[in-house]
Amino acid sequence: MKKTALLILILLTAAWAAAGQDKGPLSAVYLGVADYGAPATVKANLRLFRYRFLIDGAEVLLRIDPGEGLPGGGYAYPIQNLLKEGYPYLIGLREDTVVSAEPLPVKDVPLPPRRGIPGRRTLGNFLRTASDPVGTALYVYGGGWDWQDEGASVQARTIGVSPDWVRFFNGRDEYYTYKEKDGDKKKADPRSSYYPYGGYNAYYYAGLDCSGYLGWTLYNVFETDSGKAGRVGSATGFAKRLAESGLGSLTRSVKESGKGRYILKPGDVVSISGHVWISLGVCADNSVVILHSSPGKSRKGQPGGGVQISAIGASRSCEACRLADKYMARQHPEWYRRYPVMLVSPSSYLAFKGADTGRFTWDLSGRPGGLTDPDGVARMTPAEALEFIYRGR
Repeated sequence: MKKTALLILILLTAAWAAAGQDKGPLSAVYLGVADYGAPATVKANLRLFRYRFLIDGAEVLLRIDPGEGLPGGGYAYPIQNLLKEGYPYLIGLREDTVVSAEPLPVKDVPLPPRRGIPGRRTLGNFLRTASDPVGTALYVYGGGWDWQDEGASVQARTIGVSPDWVRFFNGRDEYYTYKEKDGDKKKADPRSSYYPYGGYNAYYYAGLDCSGYLGWTLYNVFETDSGKAGRVGSATGFAKRLAESGLGSLTRSVKESGKGRYILKPGDVVSISGHVWISLGVCADNSVVILHSSPGKSRKGQPGGGVQISAIGASRSCEACRLADKYMARQHPEWYRRYPVMLVSPSSYLAFKGADTGRFTWDLSGRPGGLTDPDGVARMTPAEALEFIYRGR
């Protein structure tokens, strides 16, 4: 079977090449980059890559056309940015090179309830939109970025929660790990990993990292149609970029002057070194409830996690942890079965190192293009903000 399918493919591509034409389509299932994780399978060697496809029961290695060159150099990789492992496509070939790919229908999956409304520019809608992928999108390093790791993926420029995230979540369990088993580098195995060892995001479509999550949320707040320019960028400088865009202000202060009380508001975007998260406000005991995408450990000790409600506090008895536990258990039971609430320390999540880090607060004055706050969300406690988010529109 395999030899027959390969022989047919060789004969077809030879005939097409002789005719000087692109031919297809062929039905194929994409299986991924050949030798993923091998020392030579790195972004610098993209021209040498071969990609695995299942055609007529046989695995075939093909090249992929990177598309037309961009003005500043490089390529857009339009086909790589469509391909997802295990998904079917109709592909067109020129000799041994894929020059087109059209996704074929796959089985629908139930999507989580949508609380956010695309294009509604209010602080409350920002938080409701940010809650939509909670308990559904697993953590994937580079998730939400494009294949070449330069901007937003198709999924992060799409209105609504991506079915790809839901399918990936449904196909995993509490043993899922985005990188090494047990978080132990000695157990690193690219064959079972979703980490971009080669400097390109092979699993860009499967979930979200922290900046992919913020980029998708902002896209869904400020846009009403899919496919426009994305908003994904470096996590460390995310808050600073928002301030520079004129949407609000940046500060490196998170405490009242001369006091130990935190002053974070619901909706604040906080960038620390290597991470970005959304504040849901400060509890009476000075603990903080947050939204973010992070590879917290599962109940089996595996670093998987993803988009979730978490807590900043000194102990699991803090109010923020209790609130996060209540809402993750009630609203996202399958996630909660796999993952306990993630508790992080103030010293790690409220420390600004480097000039690009800081806390962004929205300008809610009603300036054109910005956010407003008709619901008074900025003045809410975390308990009130969570109730507002989950009680519906």
